[in-house]
Amino acid sequence: MTLYADIPGIALQVTHDVVVASIQVDLDDDVLGRFREDLLHRVHETGSRGVILDVSGLETLDSDEFASLRRIISMCTIMGAESVLTGLRPGVVSALIEAGADVNGLQAAINLDAAFALLQPEPEFEPEPECESAAATDADQEDTPPLECEQLPGDEE
Repeated sequence: MTLYADIPGIALQVTHDVVVASIQVDLDDDVLGRFREDLLHRVHETGSRGVILDVSGLETLDSDEFASLRRIISMCTIMGAESVLTGLRPGVVSALIEAGADVNGLQAAINLDAAFALLQPEPEFEPEPECESAAATDADQEDTPPLECEQLPGDEE
């Protein structure tokens, strides 16, 4: 394990089973190396299902730094955590696209609320019961009334 005493760390917080990384320091190879180790360790120890990388504190983000963040996102995905990048400034986005940065498959959100919304699990819907009437097939069941489905509030016809 590398010692990172003199390298600034990136704040990591776990909220709603999601690790939120608030990147407020300039990125270089040392900072990115420490961040990668800290983030992957936190995802592993908490079993988090999602990661939000908040880069709103960055004035600039060059294509090499962006590629490093993409590799970290891929590592999180391999560990089972879906990732969302948030807080990208318009000028940063423009510069990355102009530089030909690979954005395919990247999930991004305008702010933290939108990022959390992207990571919310899909609600599981129970199938509605099918409404069938009992058909009398022999003479003994002719007096049996047909089954009726319960009408739920809001299901008025």
